[in-house]
Amino acid sequence: MQPKHAPRLDFVDLIRLAYAPLRAFTTLYLTTNLQRALALVLFFSIVSTLVSTAVTVDMAEVLGYDTMDALEVAMQGFVNWAVSLLAFMIFGVTAALVAKEVFGGRGEKSSTLTLVGYCYPAYVLVSIILLVVFDIGFEGLDIQNAQDWTTDEVDQALAAGAALLVASVMGIVWLLGVTSRAVSVANDISMGEAALTCILAVLVAGIVYLVVGTVMRLPLGLSF
Repeated sequence: MQPKHAPRLDFVDLIRLAYAPLRAFTTLYLTTNLQRALALVLFFSIVSTLVSTAVTVDMAEVLGYDTMDALEVAMQGFVNWAVSLLAFMIFGVTAALVAKEVFGGRGEKSSTLTLVGYCYPAYVLVSIILLVVFDIGFEGLDIQNAQDWTTDEVDQALAAGAALLVASVMGIVWLLGVTSRAVSVANDISMGEAALTCILAVLVAGIVYLVVGTVMRLPLGLSF
């Protein structure tokens, strides 16, 4: 169950998982470990939080934020980051448990968290793309006064909404495929079983994220 060689932070397979996830995760299962995966998660979660906060502040006029609102979002960035890490851990542990108890997989929590951790940069990439689409698409609009929009502004909002929807669907489908492959390799279950496992795990992690965020009165900003 240990890597055949000394564990390493594998950037080649990190890139390869975008287009050949089976090959990438099969290699990663044998060459990396949880500590290196968590280092990736830590770094990219910080990047995601910084970008999310920056876009929220940049879109303050569109969202009807004043300076104090924007500052509050920035100050809550650390909490948002911490809750995101908690949700990641909940997702990985839940996926391993579901894979074992429901589909008879290995149920390796460490391996599941490790391979899912290598998926985290893909989550951040999709998140940043969605934020950029939102930022560009709705730039110059006042969402709080949508009833006063001109015809051109309505067309702009519709086009931006359509682009955001398409990008979201494509991103979610791609992330589900990549993450399912990670769970499949880590637990030795089929892709179909892994996809169902991911859906169940993300529901649990999402509930935890929302509940903890609500309890802590966390302004989530534009964190997709």
